[in-house]
Amino acid sequence: MKYLPILEELFESDTVIFMIIGLCIAVIIGLRWKQRKRYRTAIIISFVVYAVCEFISNIPTNFMLEFVLLFIGTISIGCFLGFMSCLLFRLFIKA
Repeated sequence: MKYLPILEELFESDTVIFMIIGLCIAVIIGLRWKQRKRYRTAIIISFVVYAVCEFISNIPTNFMLEFVLLFIGTISIGCFLGFMSCLLFRLFIKA
């Protein structure tokens, strides 16, 4: 995982807590929405935020920026998973 430092840090340390926080926030927000278009938009936005954080963290910068990008990227992974689970939940409830 040379090119994915946020995922590598996620599996090697306790940053799973921040992913769970993002997941809980996304589930709380997602269960209040009624339109599927909002879920798709939120999924795309959270994945793009993660991808941008992952891309910028590959560029050698200062330690503080990498630290902030780690938290934002980890929370956005949790939001991505939370919105995906809410969308799947809504699809199974409707079917």
